[in-house]
Amino acid sequence: MFLTFTAAAFLMAQAAREPVGCDPASTCAHDRIELLRRANALLVAHRFAEARAAAVTVLNTDPGNATALKIKGNAEYFLSDFDQSISTFITLLDRHPEDEEGSYMLGRIYYQEGRVEEAMGQFQRTLRLNPQSYKAWDNLGLCWEAKGDTGQATAHFLKAIQLVENDHPEYDWAYANLADLLIKTGDLEHAFAAASKAAKRNPLSARNFYIGAKALDKLGKTELCLNWLLRAVALDPNYSEPQYLLARVYSKLGETDKAQAARKRFLELKAKEPPRRR
Repeated sequence: MFLTFTAAAFLMAQAAREPVGCDPASTCAHDRIELLRRANALLVAHRFAEARAAAVTVLNTDPGNATALKIKGNAEYFLSDFDQSISTFITLLDRHPEDEEGSYMLGRIYYQEGRVEEAMGQFQRTLRLNPQSYKAWDNLGLCWEAKGDTGQATAHFLKAIQLVENDHPEYDWAYANLADLLIKTGDLEHAFAAASKAAKRNPLSARNFYIGAKALDKLGKTELCLNWLLRAVALDPNYSEPQYLLARVYSKLGETDKAQAARKRFLELKAKEPPRRR
């Protein structure tokens, strides 16, 4: 959701962050960079407690290290220590007020926690720092949607799409978010078109295929909907929502046994899910 760093990014970040009295070529600088590399690798591997501990080790000698604060904040979020995660990102932004990545990350946490106004403030801050931040435009769209303003939400999703269409072919979220919104507003043909673009950009996303299936279901294209649902389920067997729609589609097709199996699977998966977050 949040954070990955390359080795090159580490080196660039640390070159700018070495404290006074620590030669960038010295052992302490080298050890710090290695610790940050390890902390990031642990974060990517979902070993969050260890990632946090490694980041804290760096912060003990360099309390303002931006990279360490980001890793620590992200690890705390995934450890469900939400208040501490927010506090860590606030510390980061107090020390580095022009860190657009930090404000974006804090905005994401606020949004996930349902603190929409605070999330909007951080995404707007990100855009003041970088008006080309397509992720901030996209997430502001989600915030406007949460506030019930579909016009503003649509405009923000379209701005994000404009920014990514040619220059960031890997980014599919804005297309999927727009598609999901258009389903809610009843613009089903355009919803499926947007979901198709999302799936083309990222054919490994179960969510993209599920959103496309929702549009197809409402369009009455049951057989094609089934194909998209089966793809979503194959990509992520633990994603509960496609199973619910799959049960309905099988019922429409008269496949009673398959419908019951999908419904049972849906209930099993829902029972295992943590409390719903955005």
